[in-house]
Amino acid sequence: MKKTITLGLTMTLGAGLLAACGSSENNSDASASASDSAQPSASAGSSAGASPSASGADGGSQLKGTITWATHRTELVDTDLKKYVDAFEAKYPGTEVKIEGLKDYEQTIRVRMAADELPDVLSLVETTKADLPKFYEPLDDLGLDDDIYFKDFNAYQGKVYGITQQVAINGLLYNKKAFEKAGIAAPPKTLDELFADADKLKAAGIVPMATAFKDAWTMQYWTDPAEFIYGNTGLRNDKIKTDTPFTVDGAYGQGLGILKQLFDKGDLEKDVYSATWDQTQKDLASGKAAMMYIGNWAISNLVSNGLSLDDIGFVPLPYDNSGTYKGMMRNDWAYAVSANSKNKELAKAFVKFMIEESGDYADHMIISPLKDQKQSLTQITDFMSYNPQMMEAQAVSEDVTAVENKMQFDPFKFVQEVTVGKMQDVFDSYNKKWAAAKASVAKGK
Repeated sequence: MKKTITLGLTMTLGAGLLAACGSSENNSDASASASDSAQPSASAGSSAGASPSASGADGGSQLKGTITWATHRTELVDTDLKKYVDAFEAKYPGTEVKIEGLKDYEQTIRVRMAADELPDVLSLVETTKADLPKFYEPLDDLGLDDDIYFKDFNAYQGKVYGITQQVAINGLLYNKKAFEKAGIAAPPKTLDELFADADKLKAAGIVPMATAFKDAWTMQYWTDPAEFIYGNTGLRNDKIKTDTPFTVDGAYGQGLGILKQLFDKGDLEKDVYSATWDQTQKDLASGKAAMMYIGNWAISNLVSNGLSLDDIGFVPLPYDNSGTYKGMMRNDWAYAVSANSKNKELAKAFVKFMIEESGDYADHMIISPLKDQKQSLTQITDFMSYNPQMMEAQAVSEDVTAVENKMQFDPFKFVQEVTVGKMQDVFDSYNKKWAAAKASVAKGK
């Protein structure tokens, strides 16, 4: 079950080349926020790409017509996304890409899925693996299958239906100025140092660890330590092997126990229940808060909120006192083409352009889904200097998804409840729901 990044990738990242993943345990939940407040830093077309035409069009010369691109990145529709569309249309005269920014993205797209009215290009919304061909067009003819991360995440029977828009490494993001104010010379290298630094920050009037607790999706990253302790990213899927997956002395208890201990010690926001992501990024940028465990994509958010890139640190989270480290790579929303698109060739060409030529990854300090894409970002180089064992997130299995859906499992709410509640009681409650749902699903097969 273990999927770790190859030595070649580790060396590439260690040399300052970005190639990893980001987002969410549910494949899409974090991505709507991953681009909030991102600011451009490179122009479209800044990365060299292969021929952007799909289905063998001659250098793109046959690309004509209009397509609609629906996106969850509403804050960028009139700026960066328009820039990418303009560059695409300039390269292929006679084409038009209409951008549609959807605030309630997933709900809106699900309604359109039911009505068979999906836009030509979109951010893939999860469905059962078997239903992927019903809604989405295979993208294997783009020639990217061997070059991208998380190829199998949105694949069915050997065909790829979605290509992740970005990859993220999760790590401990911190404000160097806040550390300096608290008399901390370097980021924590052990769990004991993490707690000791939190005490120093609190004494200096600084929130040690921000969570943006109220927004819930920000809590998903804290399942990483449980997987680090478990030893691989199969923890969530391996729940299917037992009726009591949540135990205080197991991986979930030990991993989530780090965040719980921070809460119990008063090292999170003073009022965690009102802590939002919008305010959290401002607090981290201003130094009111010092640390947050989150994806590397958030670096650009702090820059856009006024913090110098030089004052932002990013390192592996010390989850024990061993002095060895692990890092988690997660995928984000995936580009997809509607199975009912009337101009699939143009739609596929646009997806290929966005991945290979738009410069999106550089503009927003994210990691390209292309394994060999070069991008220099000091924070990632610093992160890889710890020589962490990199782990790649897995898709949730259909068996586990069926049980979780039956019990109405919300992974974000689960982490919230464990953090502020009595861990044993929370685990007992979830184990009871899990066992009942598992039995019910098995009975229905």
